[in-house]
Amino acid sequence: MRKRHFSLCLIVFILIPSVLLRAQAETPAGRIAYIGMDYNVYVEDFAQDNTIALTDDADPENFYIYEMPTWATDGRLAYFSRAREGRNLQLGAYVARDGDATGTLVFEATNRVLNYAYWSPADCSEGEHCRDLALLLSGTEDLTVELVRDSDDGVSYTTIGSGGPFYYSWSPEGTQMLWQRDTEQLNVYDVASDEISETLDVVPGIFQAPAWSPVDDRLLFGVLNGENTDLTVFEDSETSVLAPELDGIVAFAWSPDARYIAYTEGYRSLAVLEVATGEVVTQTLEEGVFAFFWSPNSEALAYTTLASQQNSSSAKLRQEPNGIAWSVIDVRDGEERHFGAFFPTNDMLYLLTYFDQFAQSHRVWSPDSRYLVYGEFSADGAPLVRMLDTTETNAEAETIAEGMIGIWSFE
Repeated sequence: MRKRHFSLCLIVFILIPSVLLRAQAETPAGRIAYIGMDYNVYVEDFAQDNTIALTDDADPENFYIYEMPTWATDGRLAYFSRAREGRNLQLGAYVARDGDATGTLVFEATNRVLNYAYWSPADCSEGEHCRDLALLLSGTEDLTVELVRDSDDGVSYTTIGSGGPFYYSWSPEGTQMLWQRDTEQLNVYDVASDEISETLDVVPGIFQAPAWSPVDDRLLFGVLNGENTDLTVFEDSETSVLAPELDGIVAFAWSPDARYIAYTEGYRSLAVLEVATGEVVTQTLEEGVFAFFWSPNSEALAYTTLASQQNSSSAKLRQEPNGIAWSVIDVRDGEERHFGAFFPTNDMLYLLTYFDQFAQSHRVWSPDSRYLVYGEFSADGAPLVRMLDTTETNAEAETIAEGMIGIWSFE
């Protein structure tokens, strides 16, 4: 991933109380961690009808902020601080074991910037309360990955790799990672031995993040074929091309049940193919798709396009787009639902830019596959964390709080 740059408007922020669907008959599943307008970390607990402040000491006027809430599948939450001390930048990583109280500092670094964080999807070998958190940092010539181990026996960390760019994907058991580094090599990294166990004999194509199957040992990536890219699955030392000679930058993602793969080529339409047959089962009518996210139940995809002046499936994208628009497509019948335009916050735009990496680690879908959460600027310029009910065509999003970005928990 590329190095991240920030600019902060130095104004006095006042947190606005949450505006929630309290009267809604069905309580949304899961929790949302978000960065408030004051740059503190909050958790919206729908089951308890409560907003929890995990931090209260952010000071954006003096460049002390929190960022990038990152849930693990077991309910622990990581978040990160950024501070300026003289000429130096200080980075801190915190872990809240249950996501409901101020976290414990687990990692610090000077003059390093956090680009990305990705929890292992399973417990490590030390026991059920042990998880590994992979941090992608910039600040040196190359990007580096620090592996932070959070366990009952304490915290440890080590630098496991470097490159530029550097993308990675965890195996479902959390014992290995698939790396794409320097746009030149694909490596399998073994956590226990702390070494590369295999280098794949392929030349990476034009894509960002590789993807380990969420249920088994299959690997998904792009292989260079002339000036194009072959979408390829690697299994038992054999490669199988699912979609050949794709043009432009290619993005792809396994469905959570690994039955399907969704992909785009060159920001055109979004296609979904069945892995077992290689056949395309559905495809969006719209082109210009630049980010997409599987629902947890593997039945639908949320995707973003540049918004047209008229929000309909037949409206063409305009030269001067009116923001970004969400749409949802059902895999089984290809039915599409389209929603209103929004202007993403800087944090949300960053997530969308690197969505094929973030889609593996950060949930924009609620655990029940009903709601989307995202950050947008209101008409008067205030950043809002919003929740959208995808079951209703042209539904109006509800405001959770004033803030930069929100992320759903896995459960």
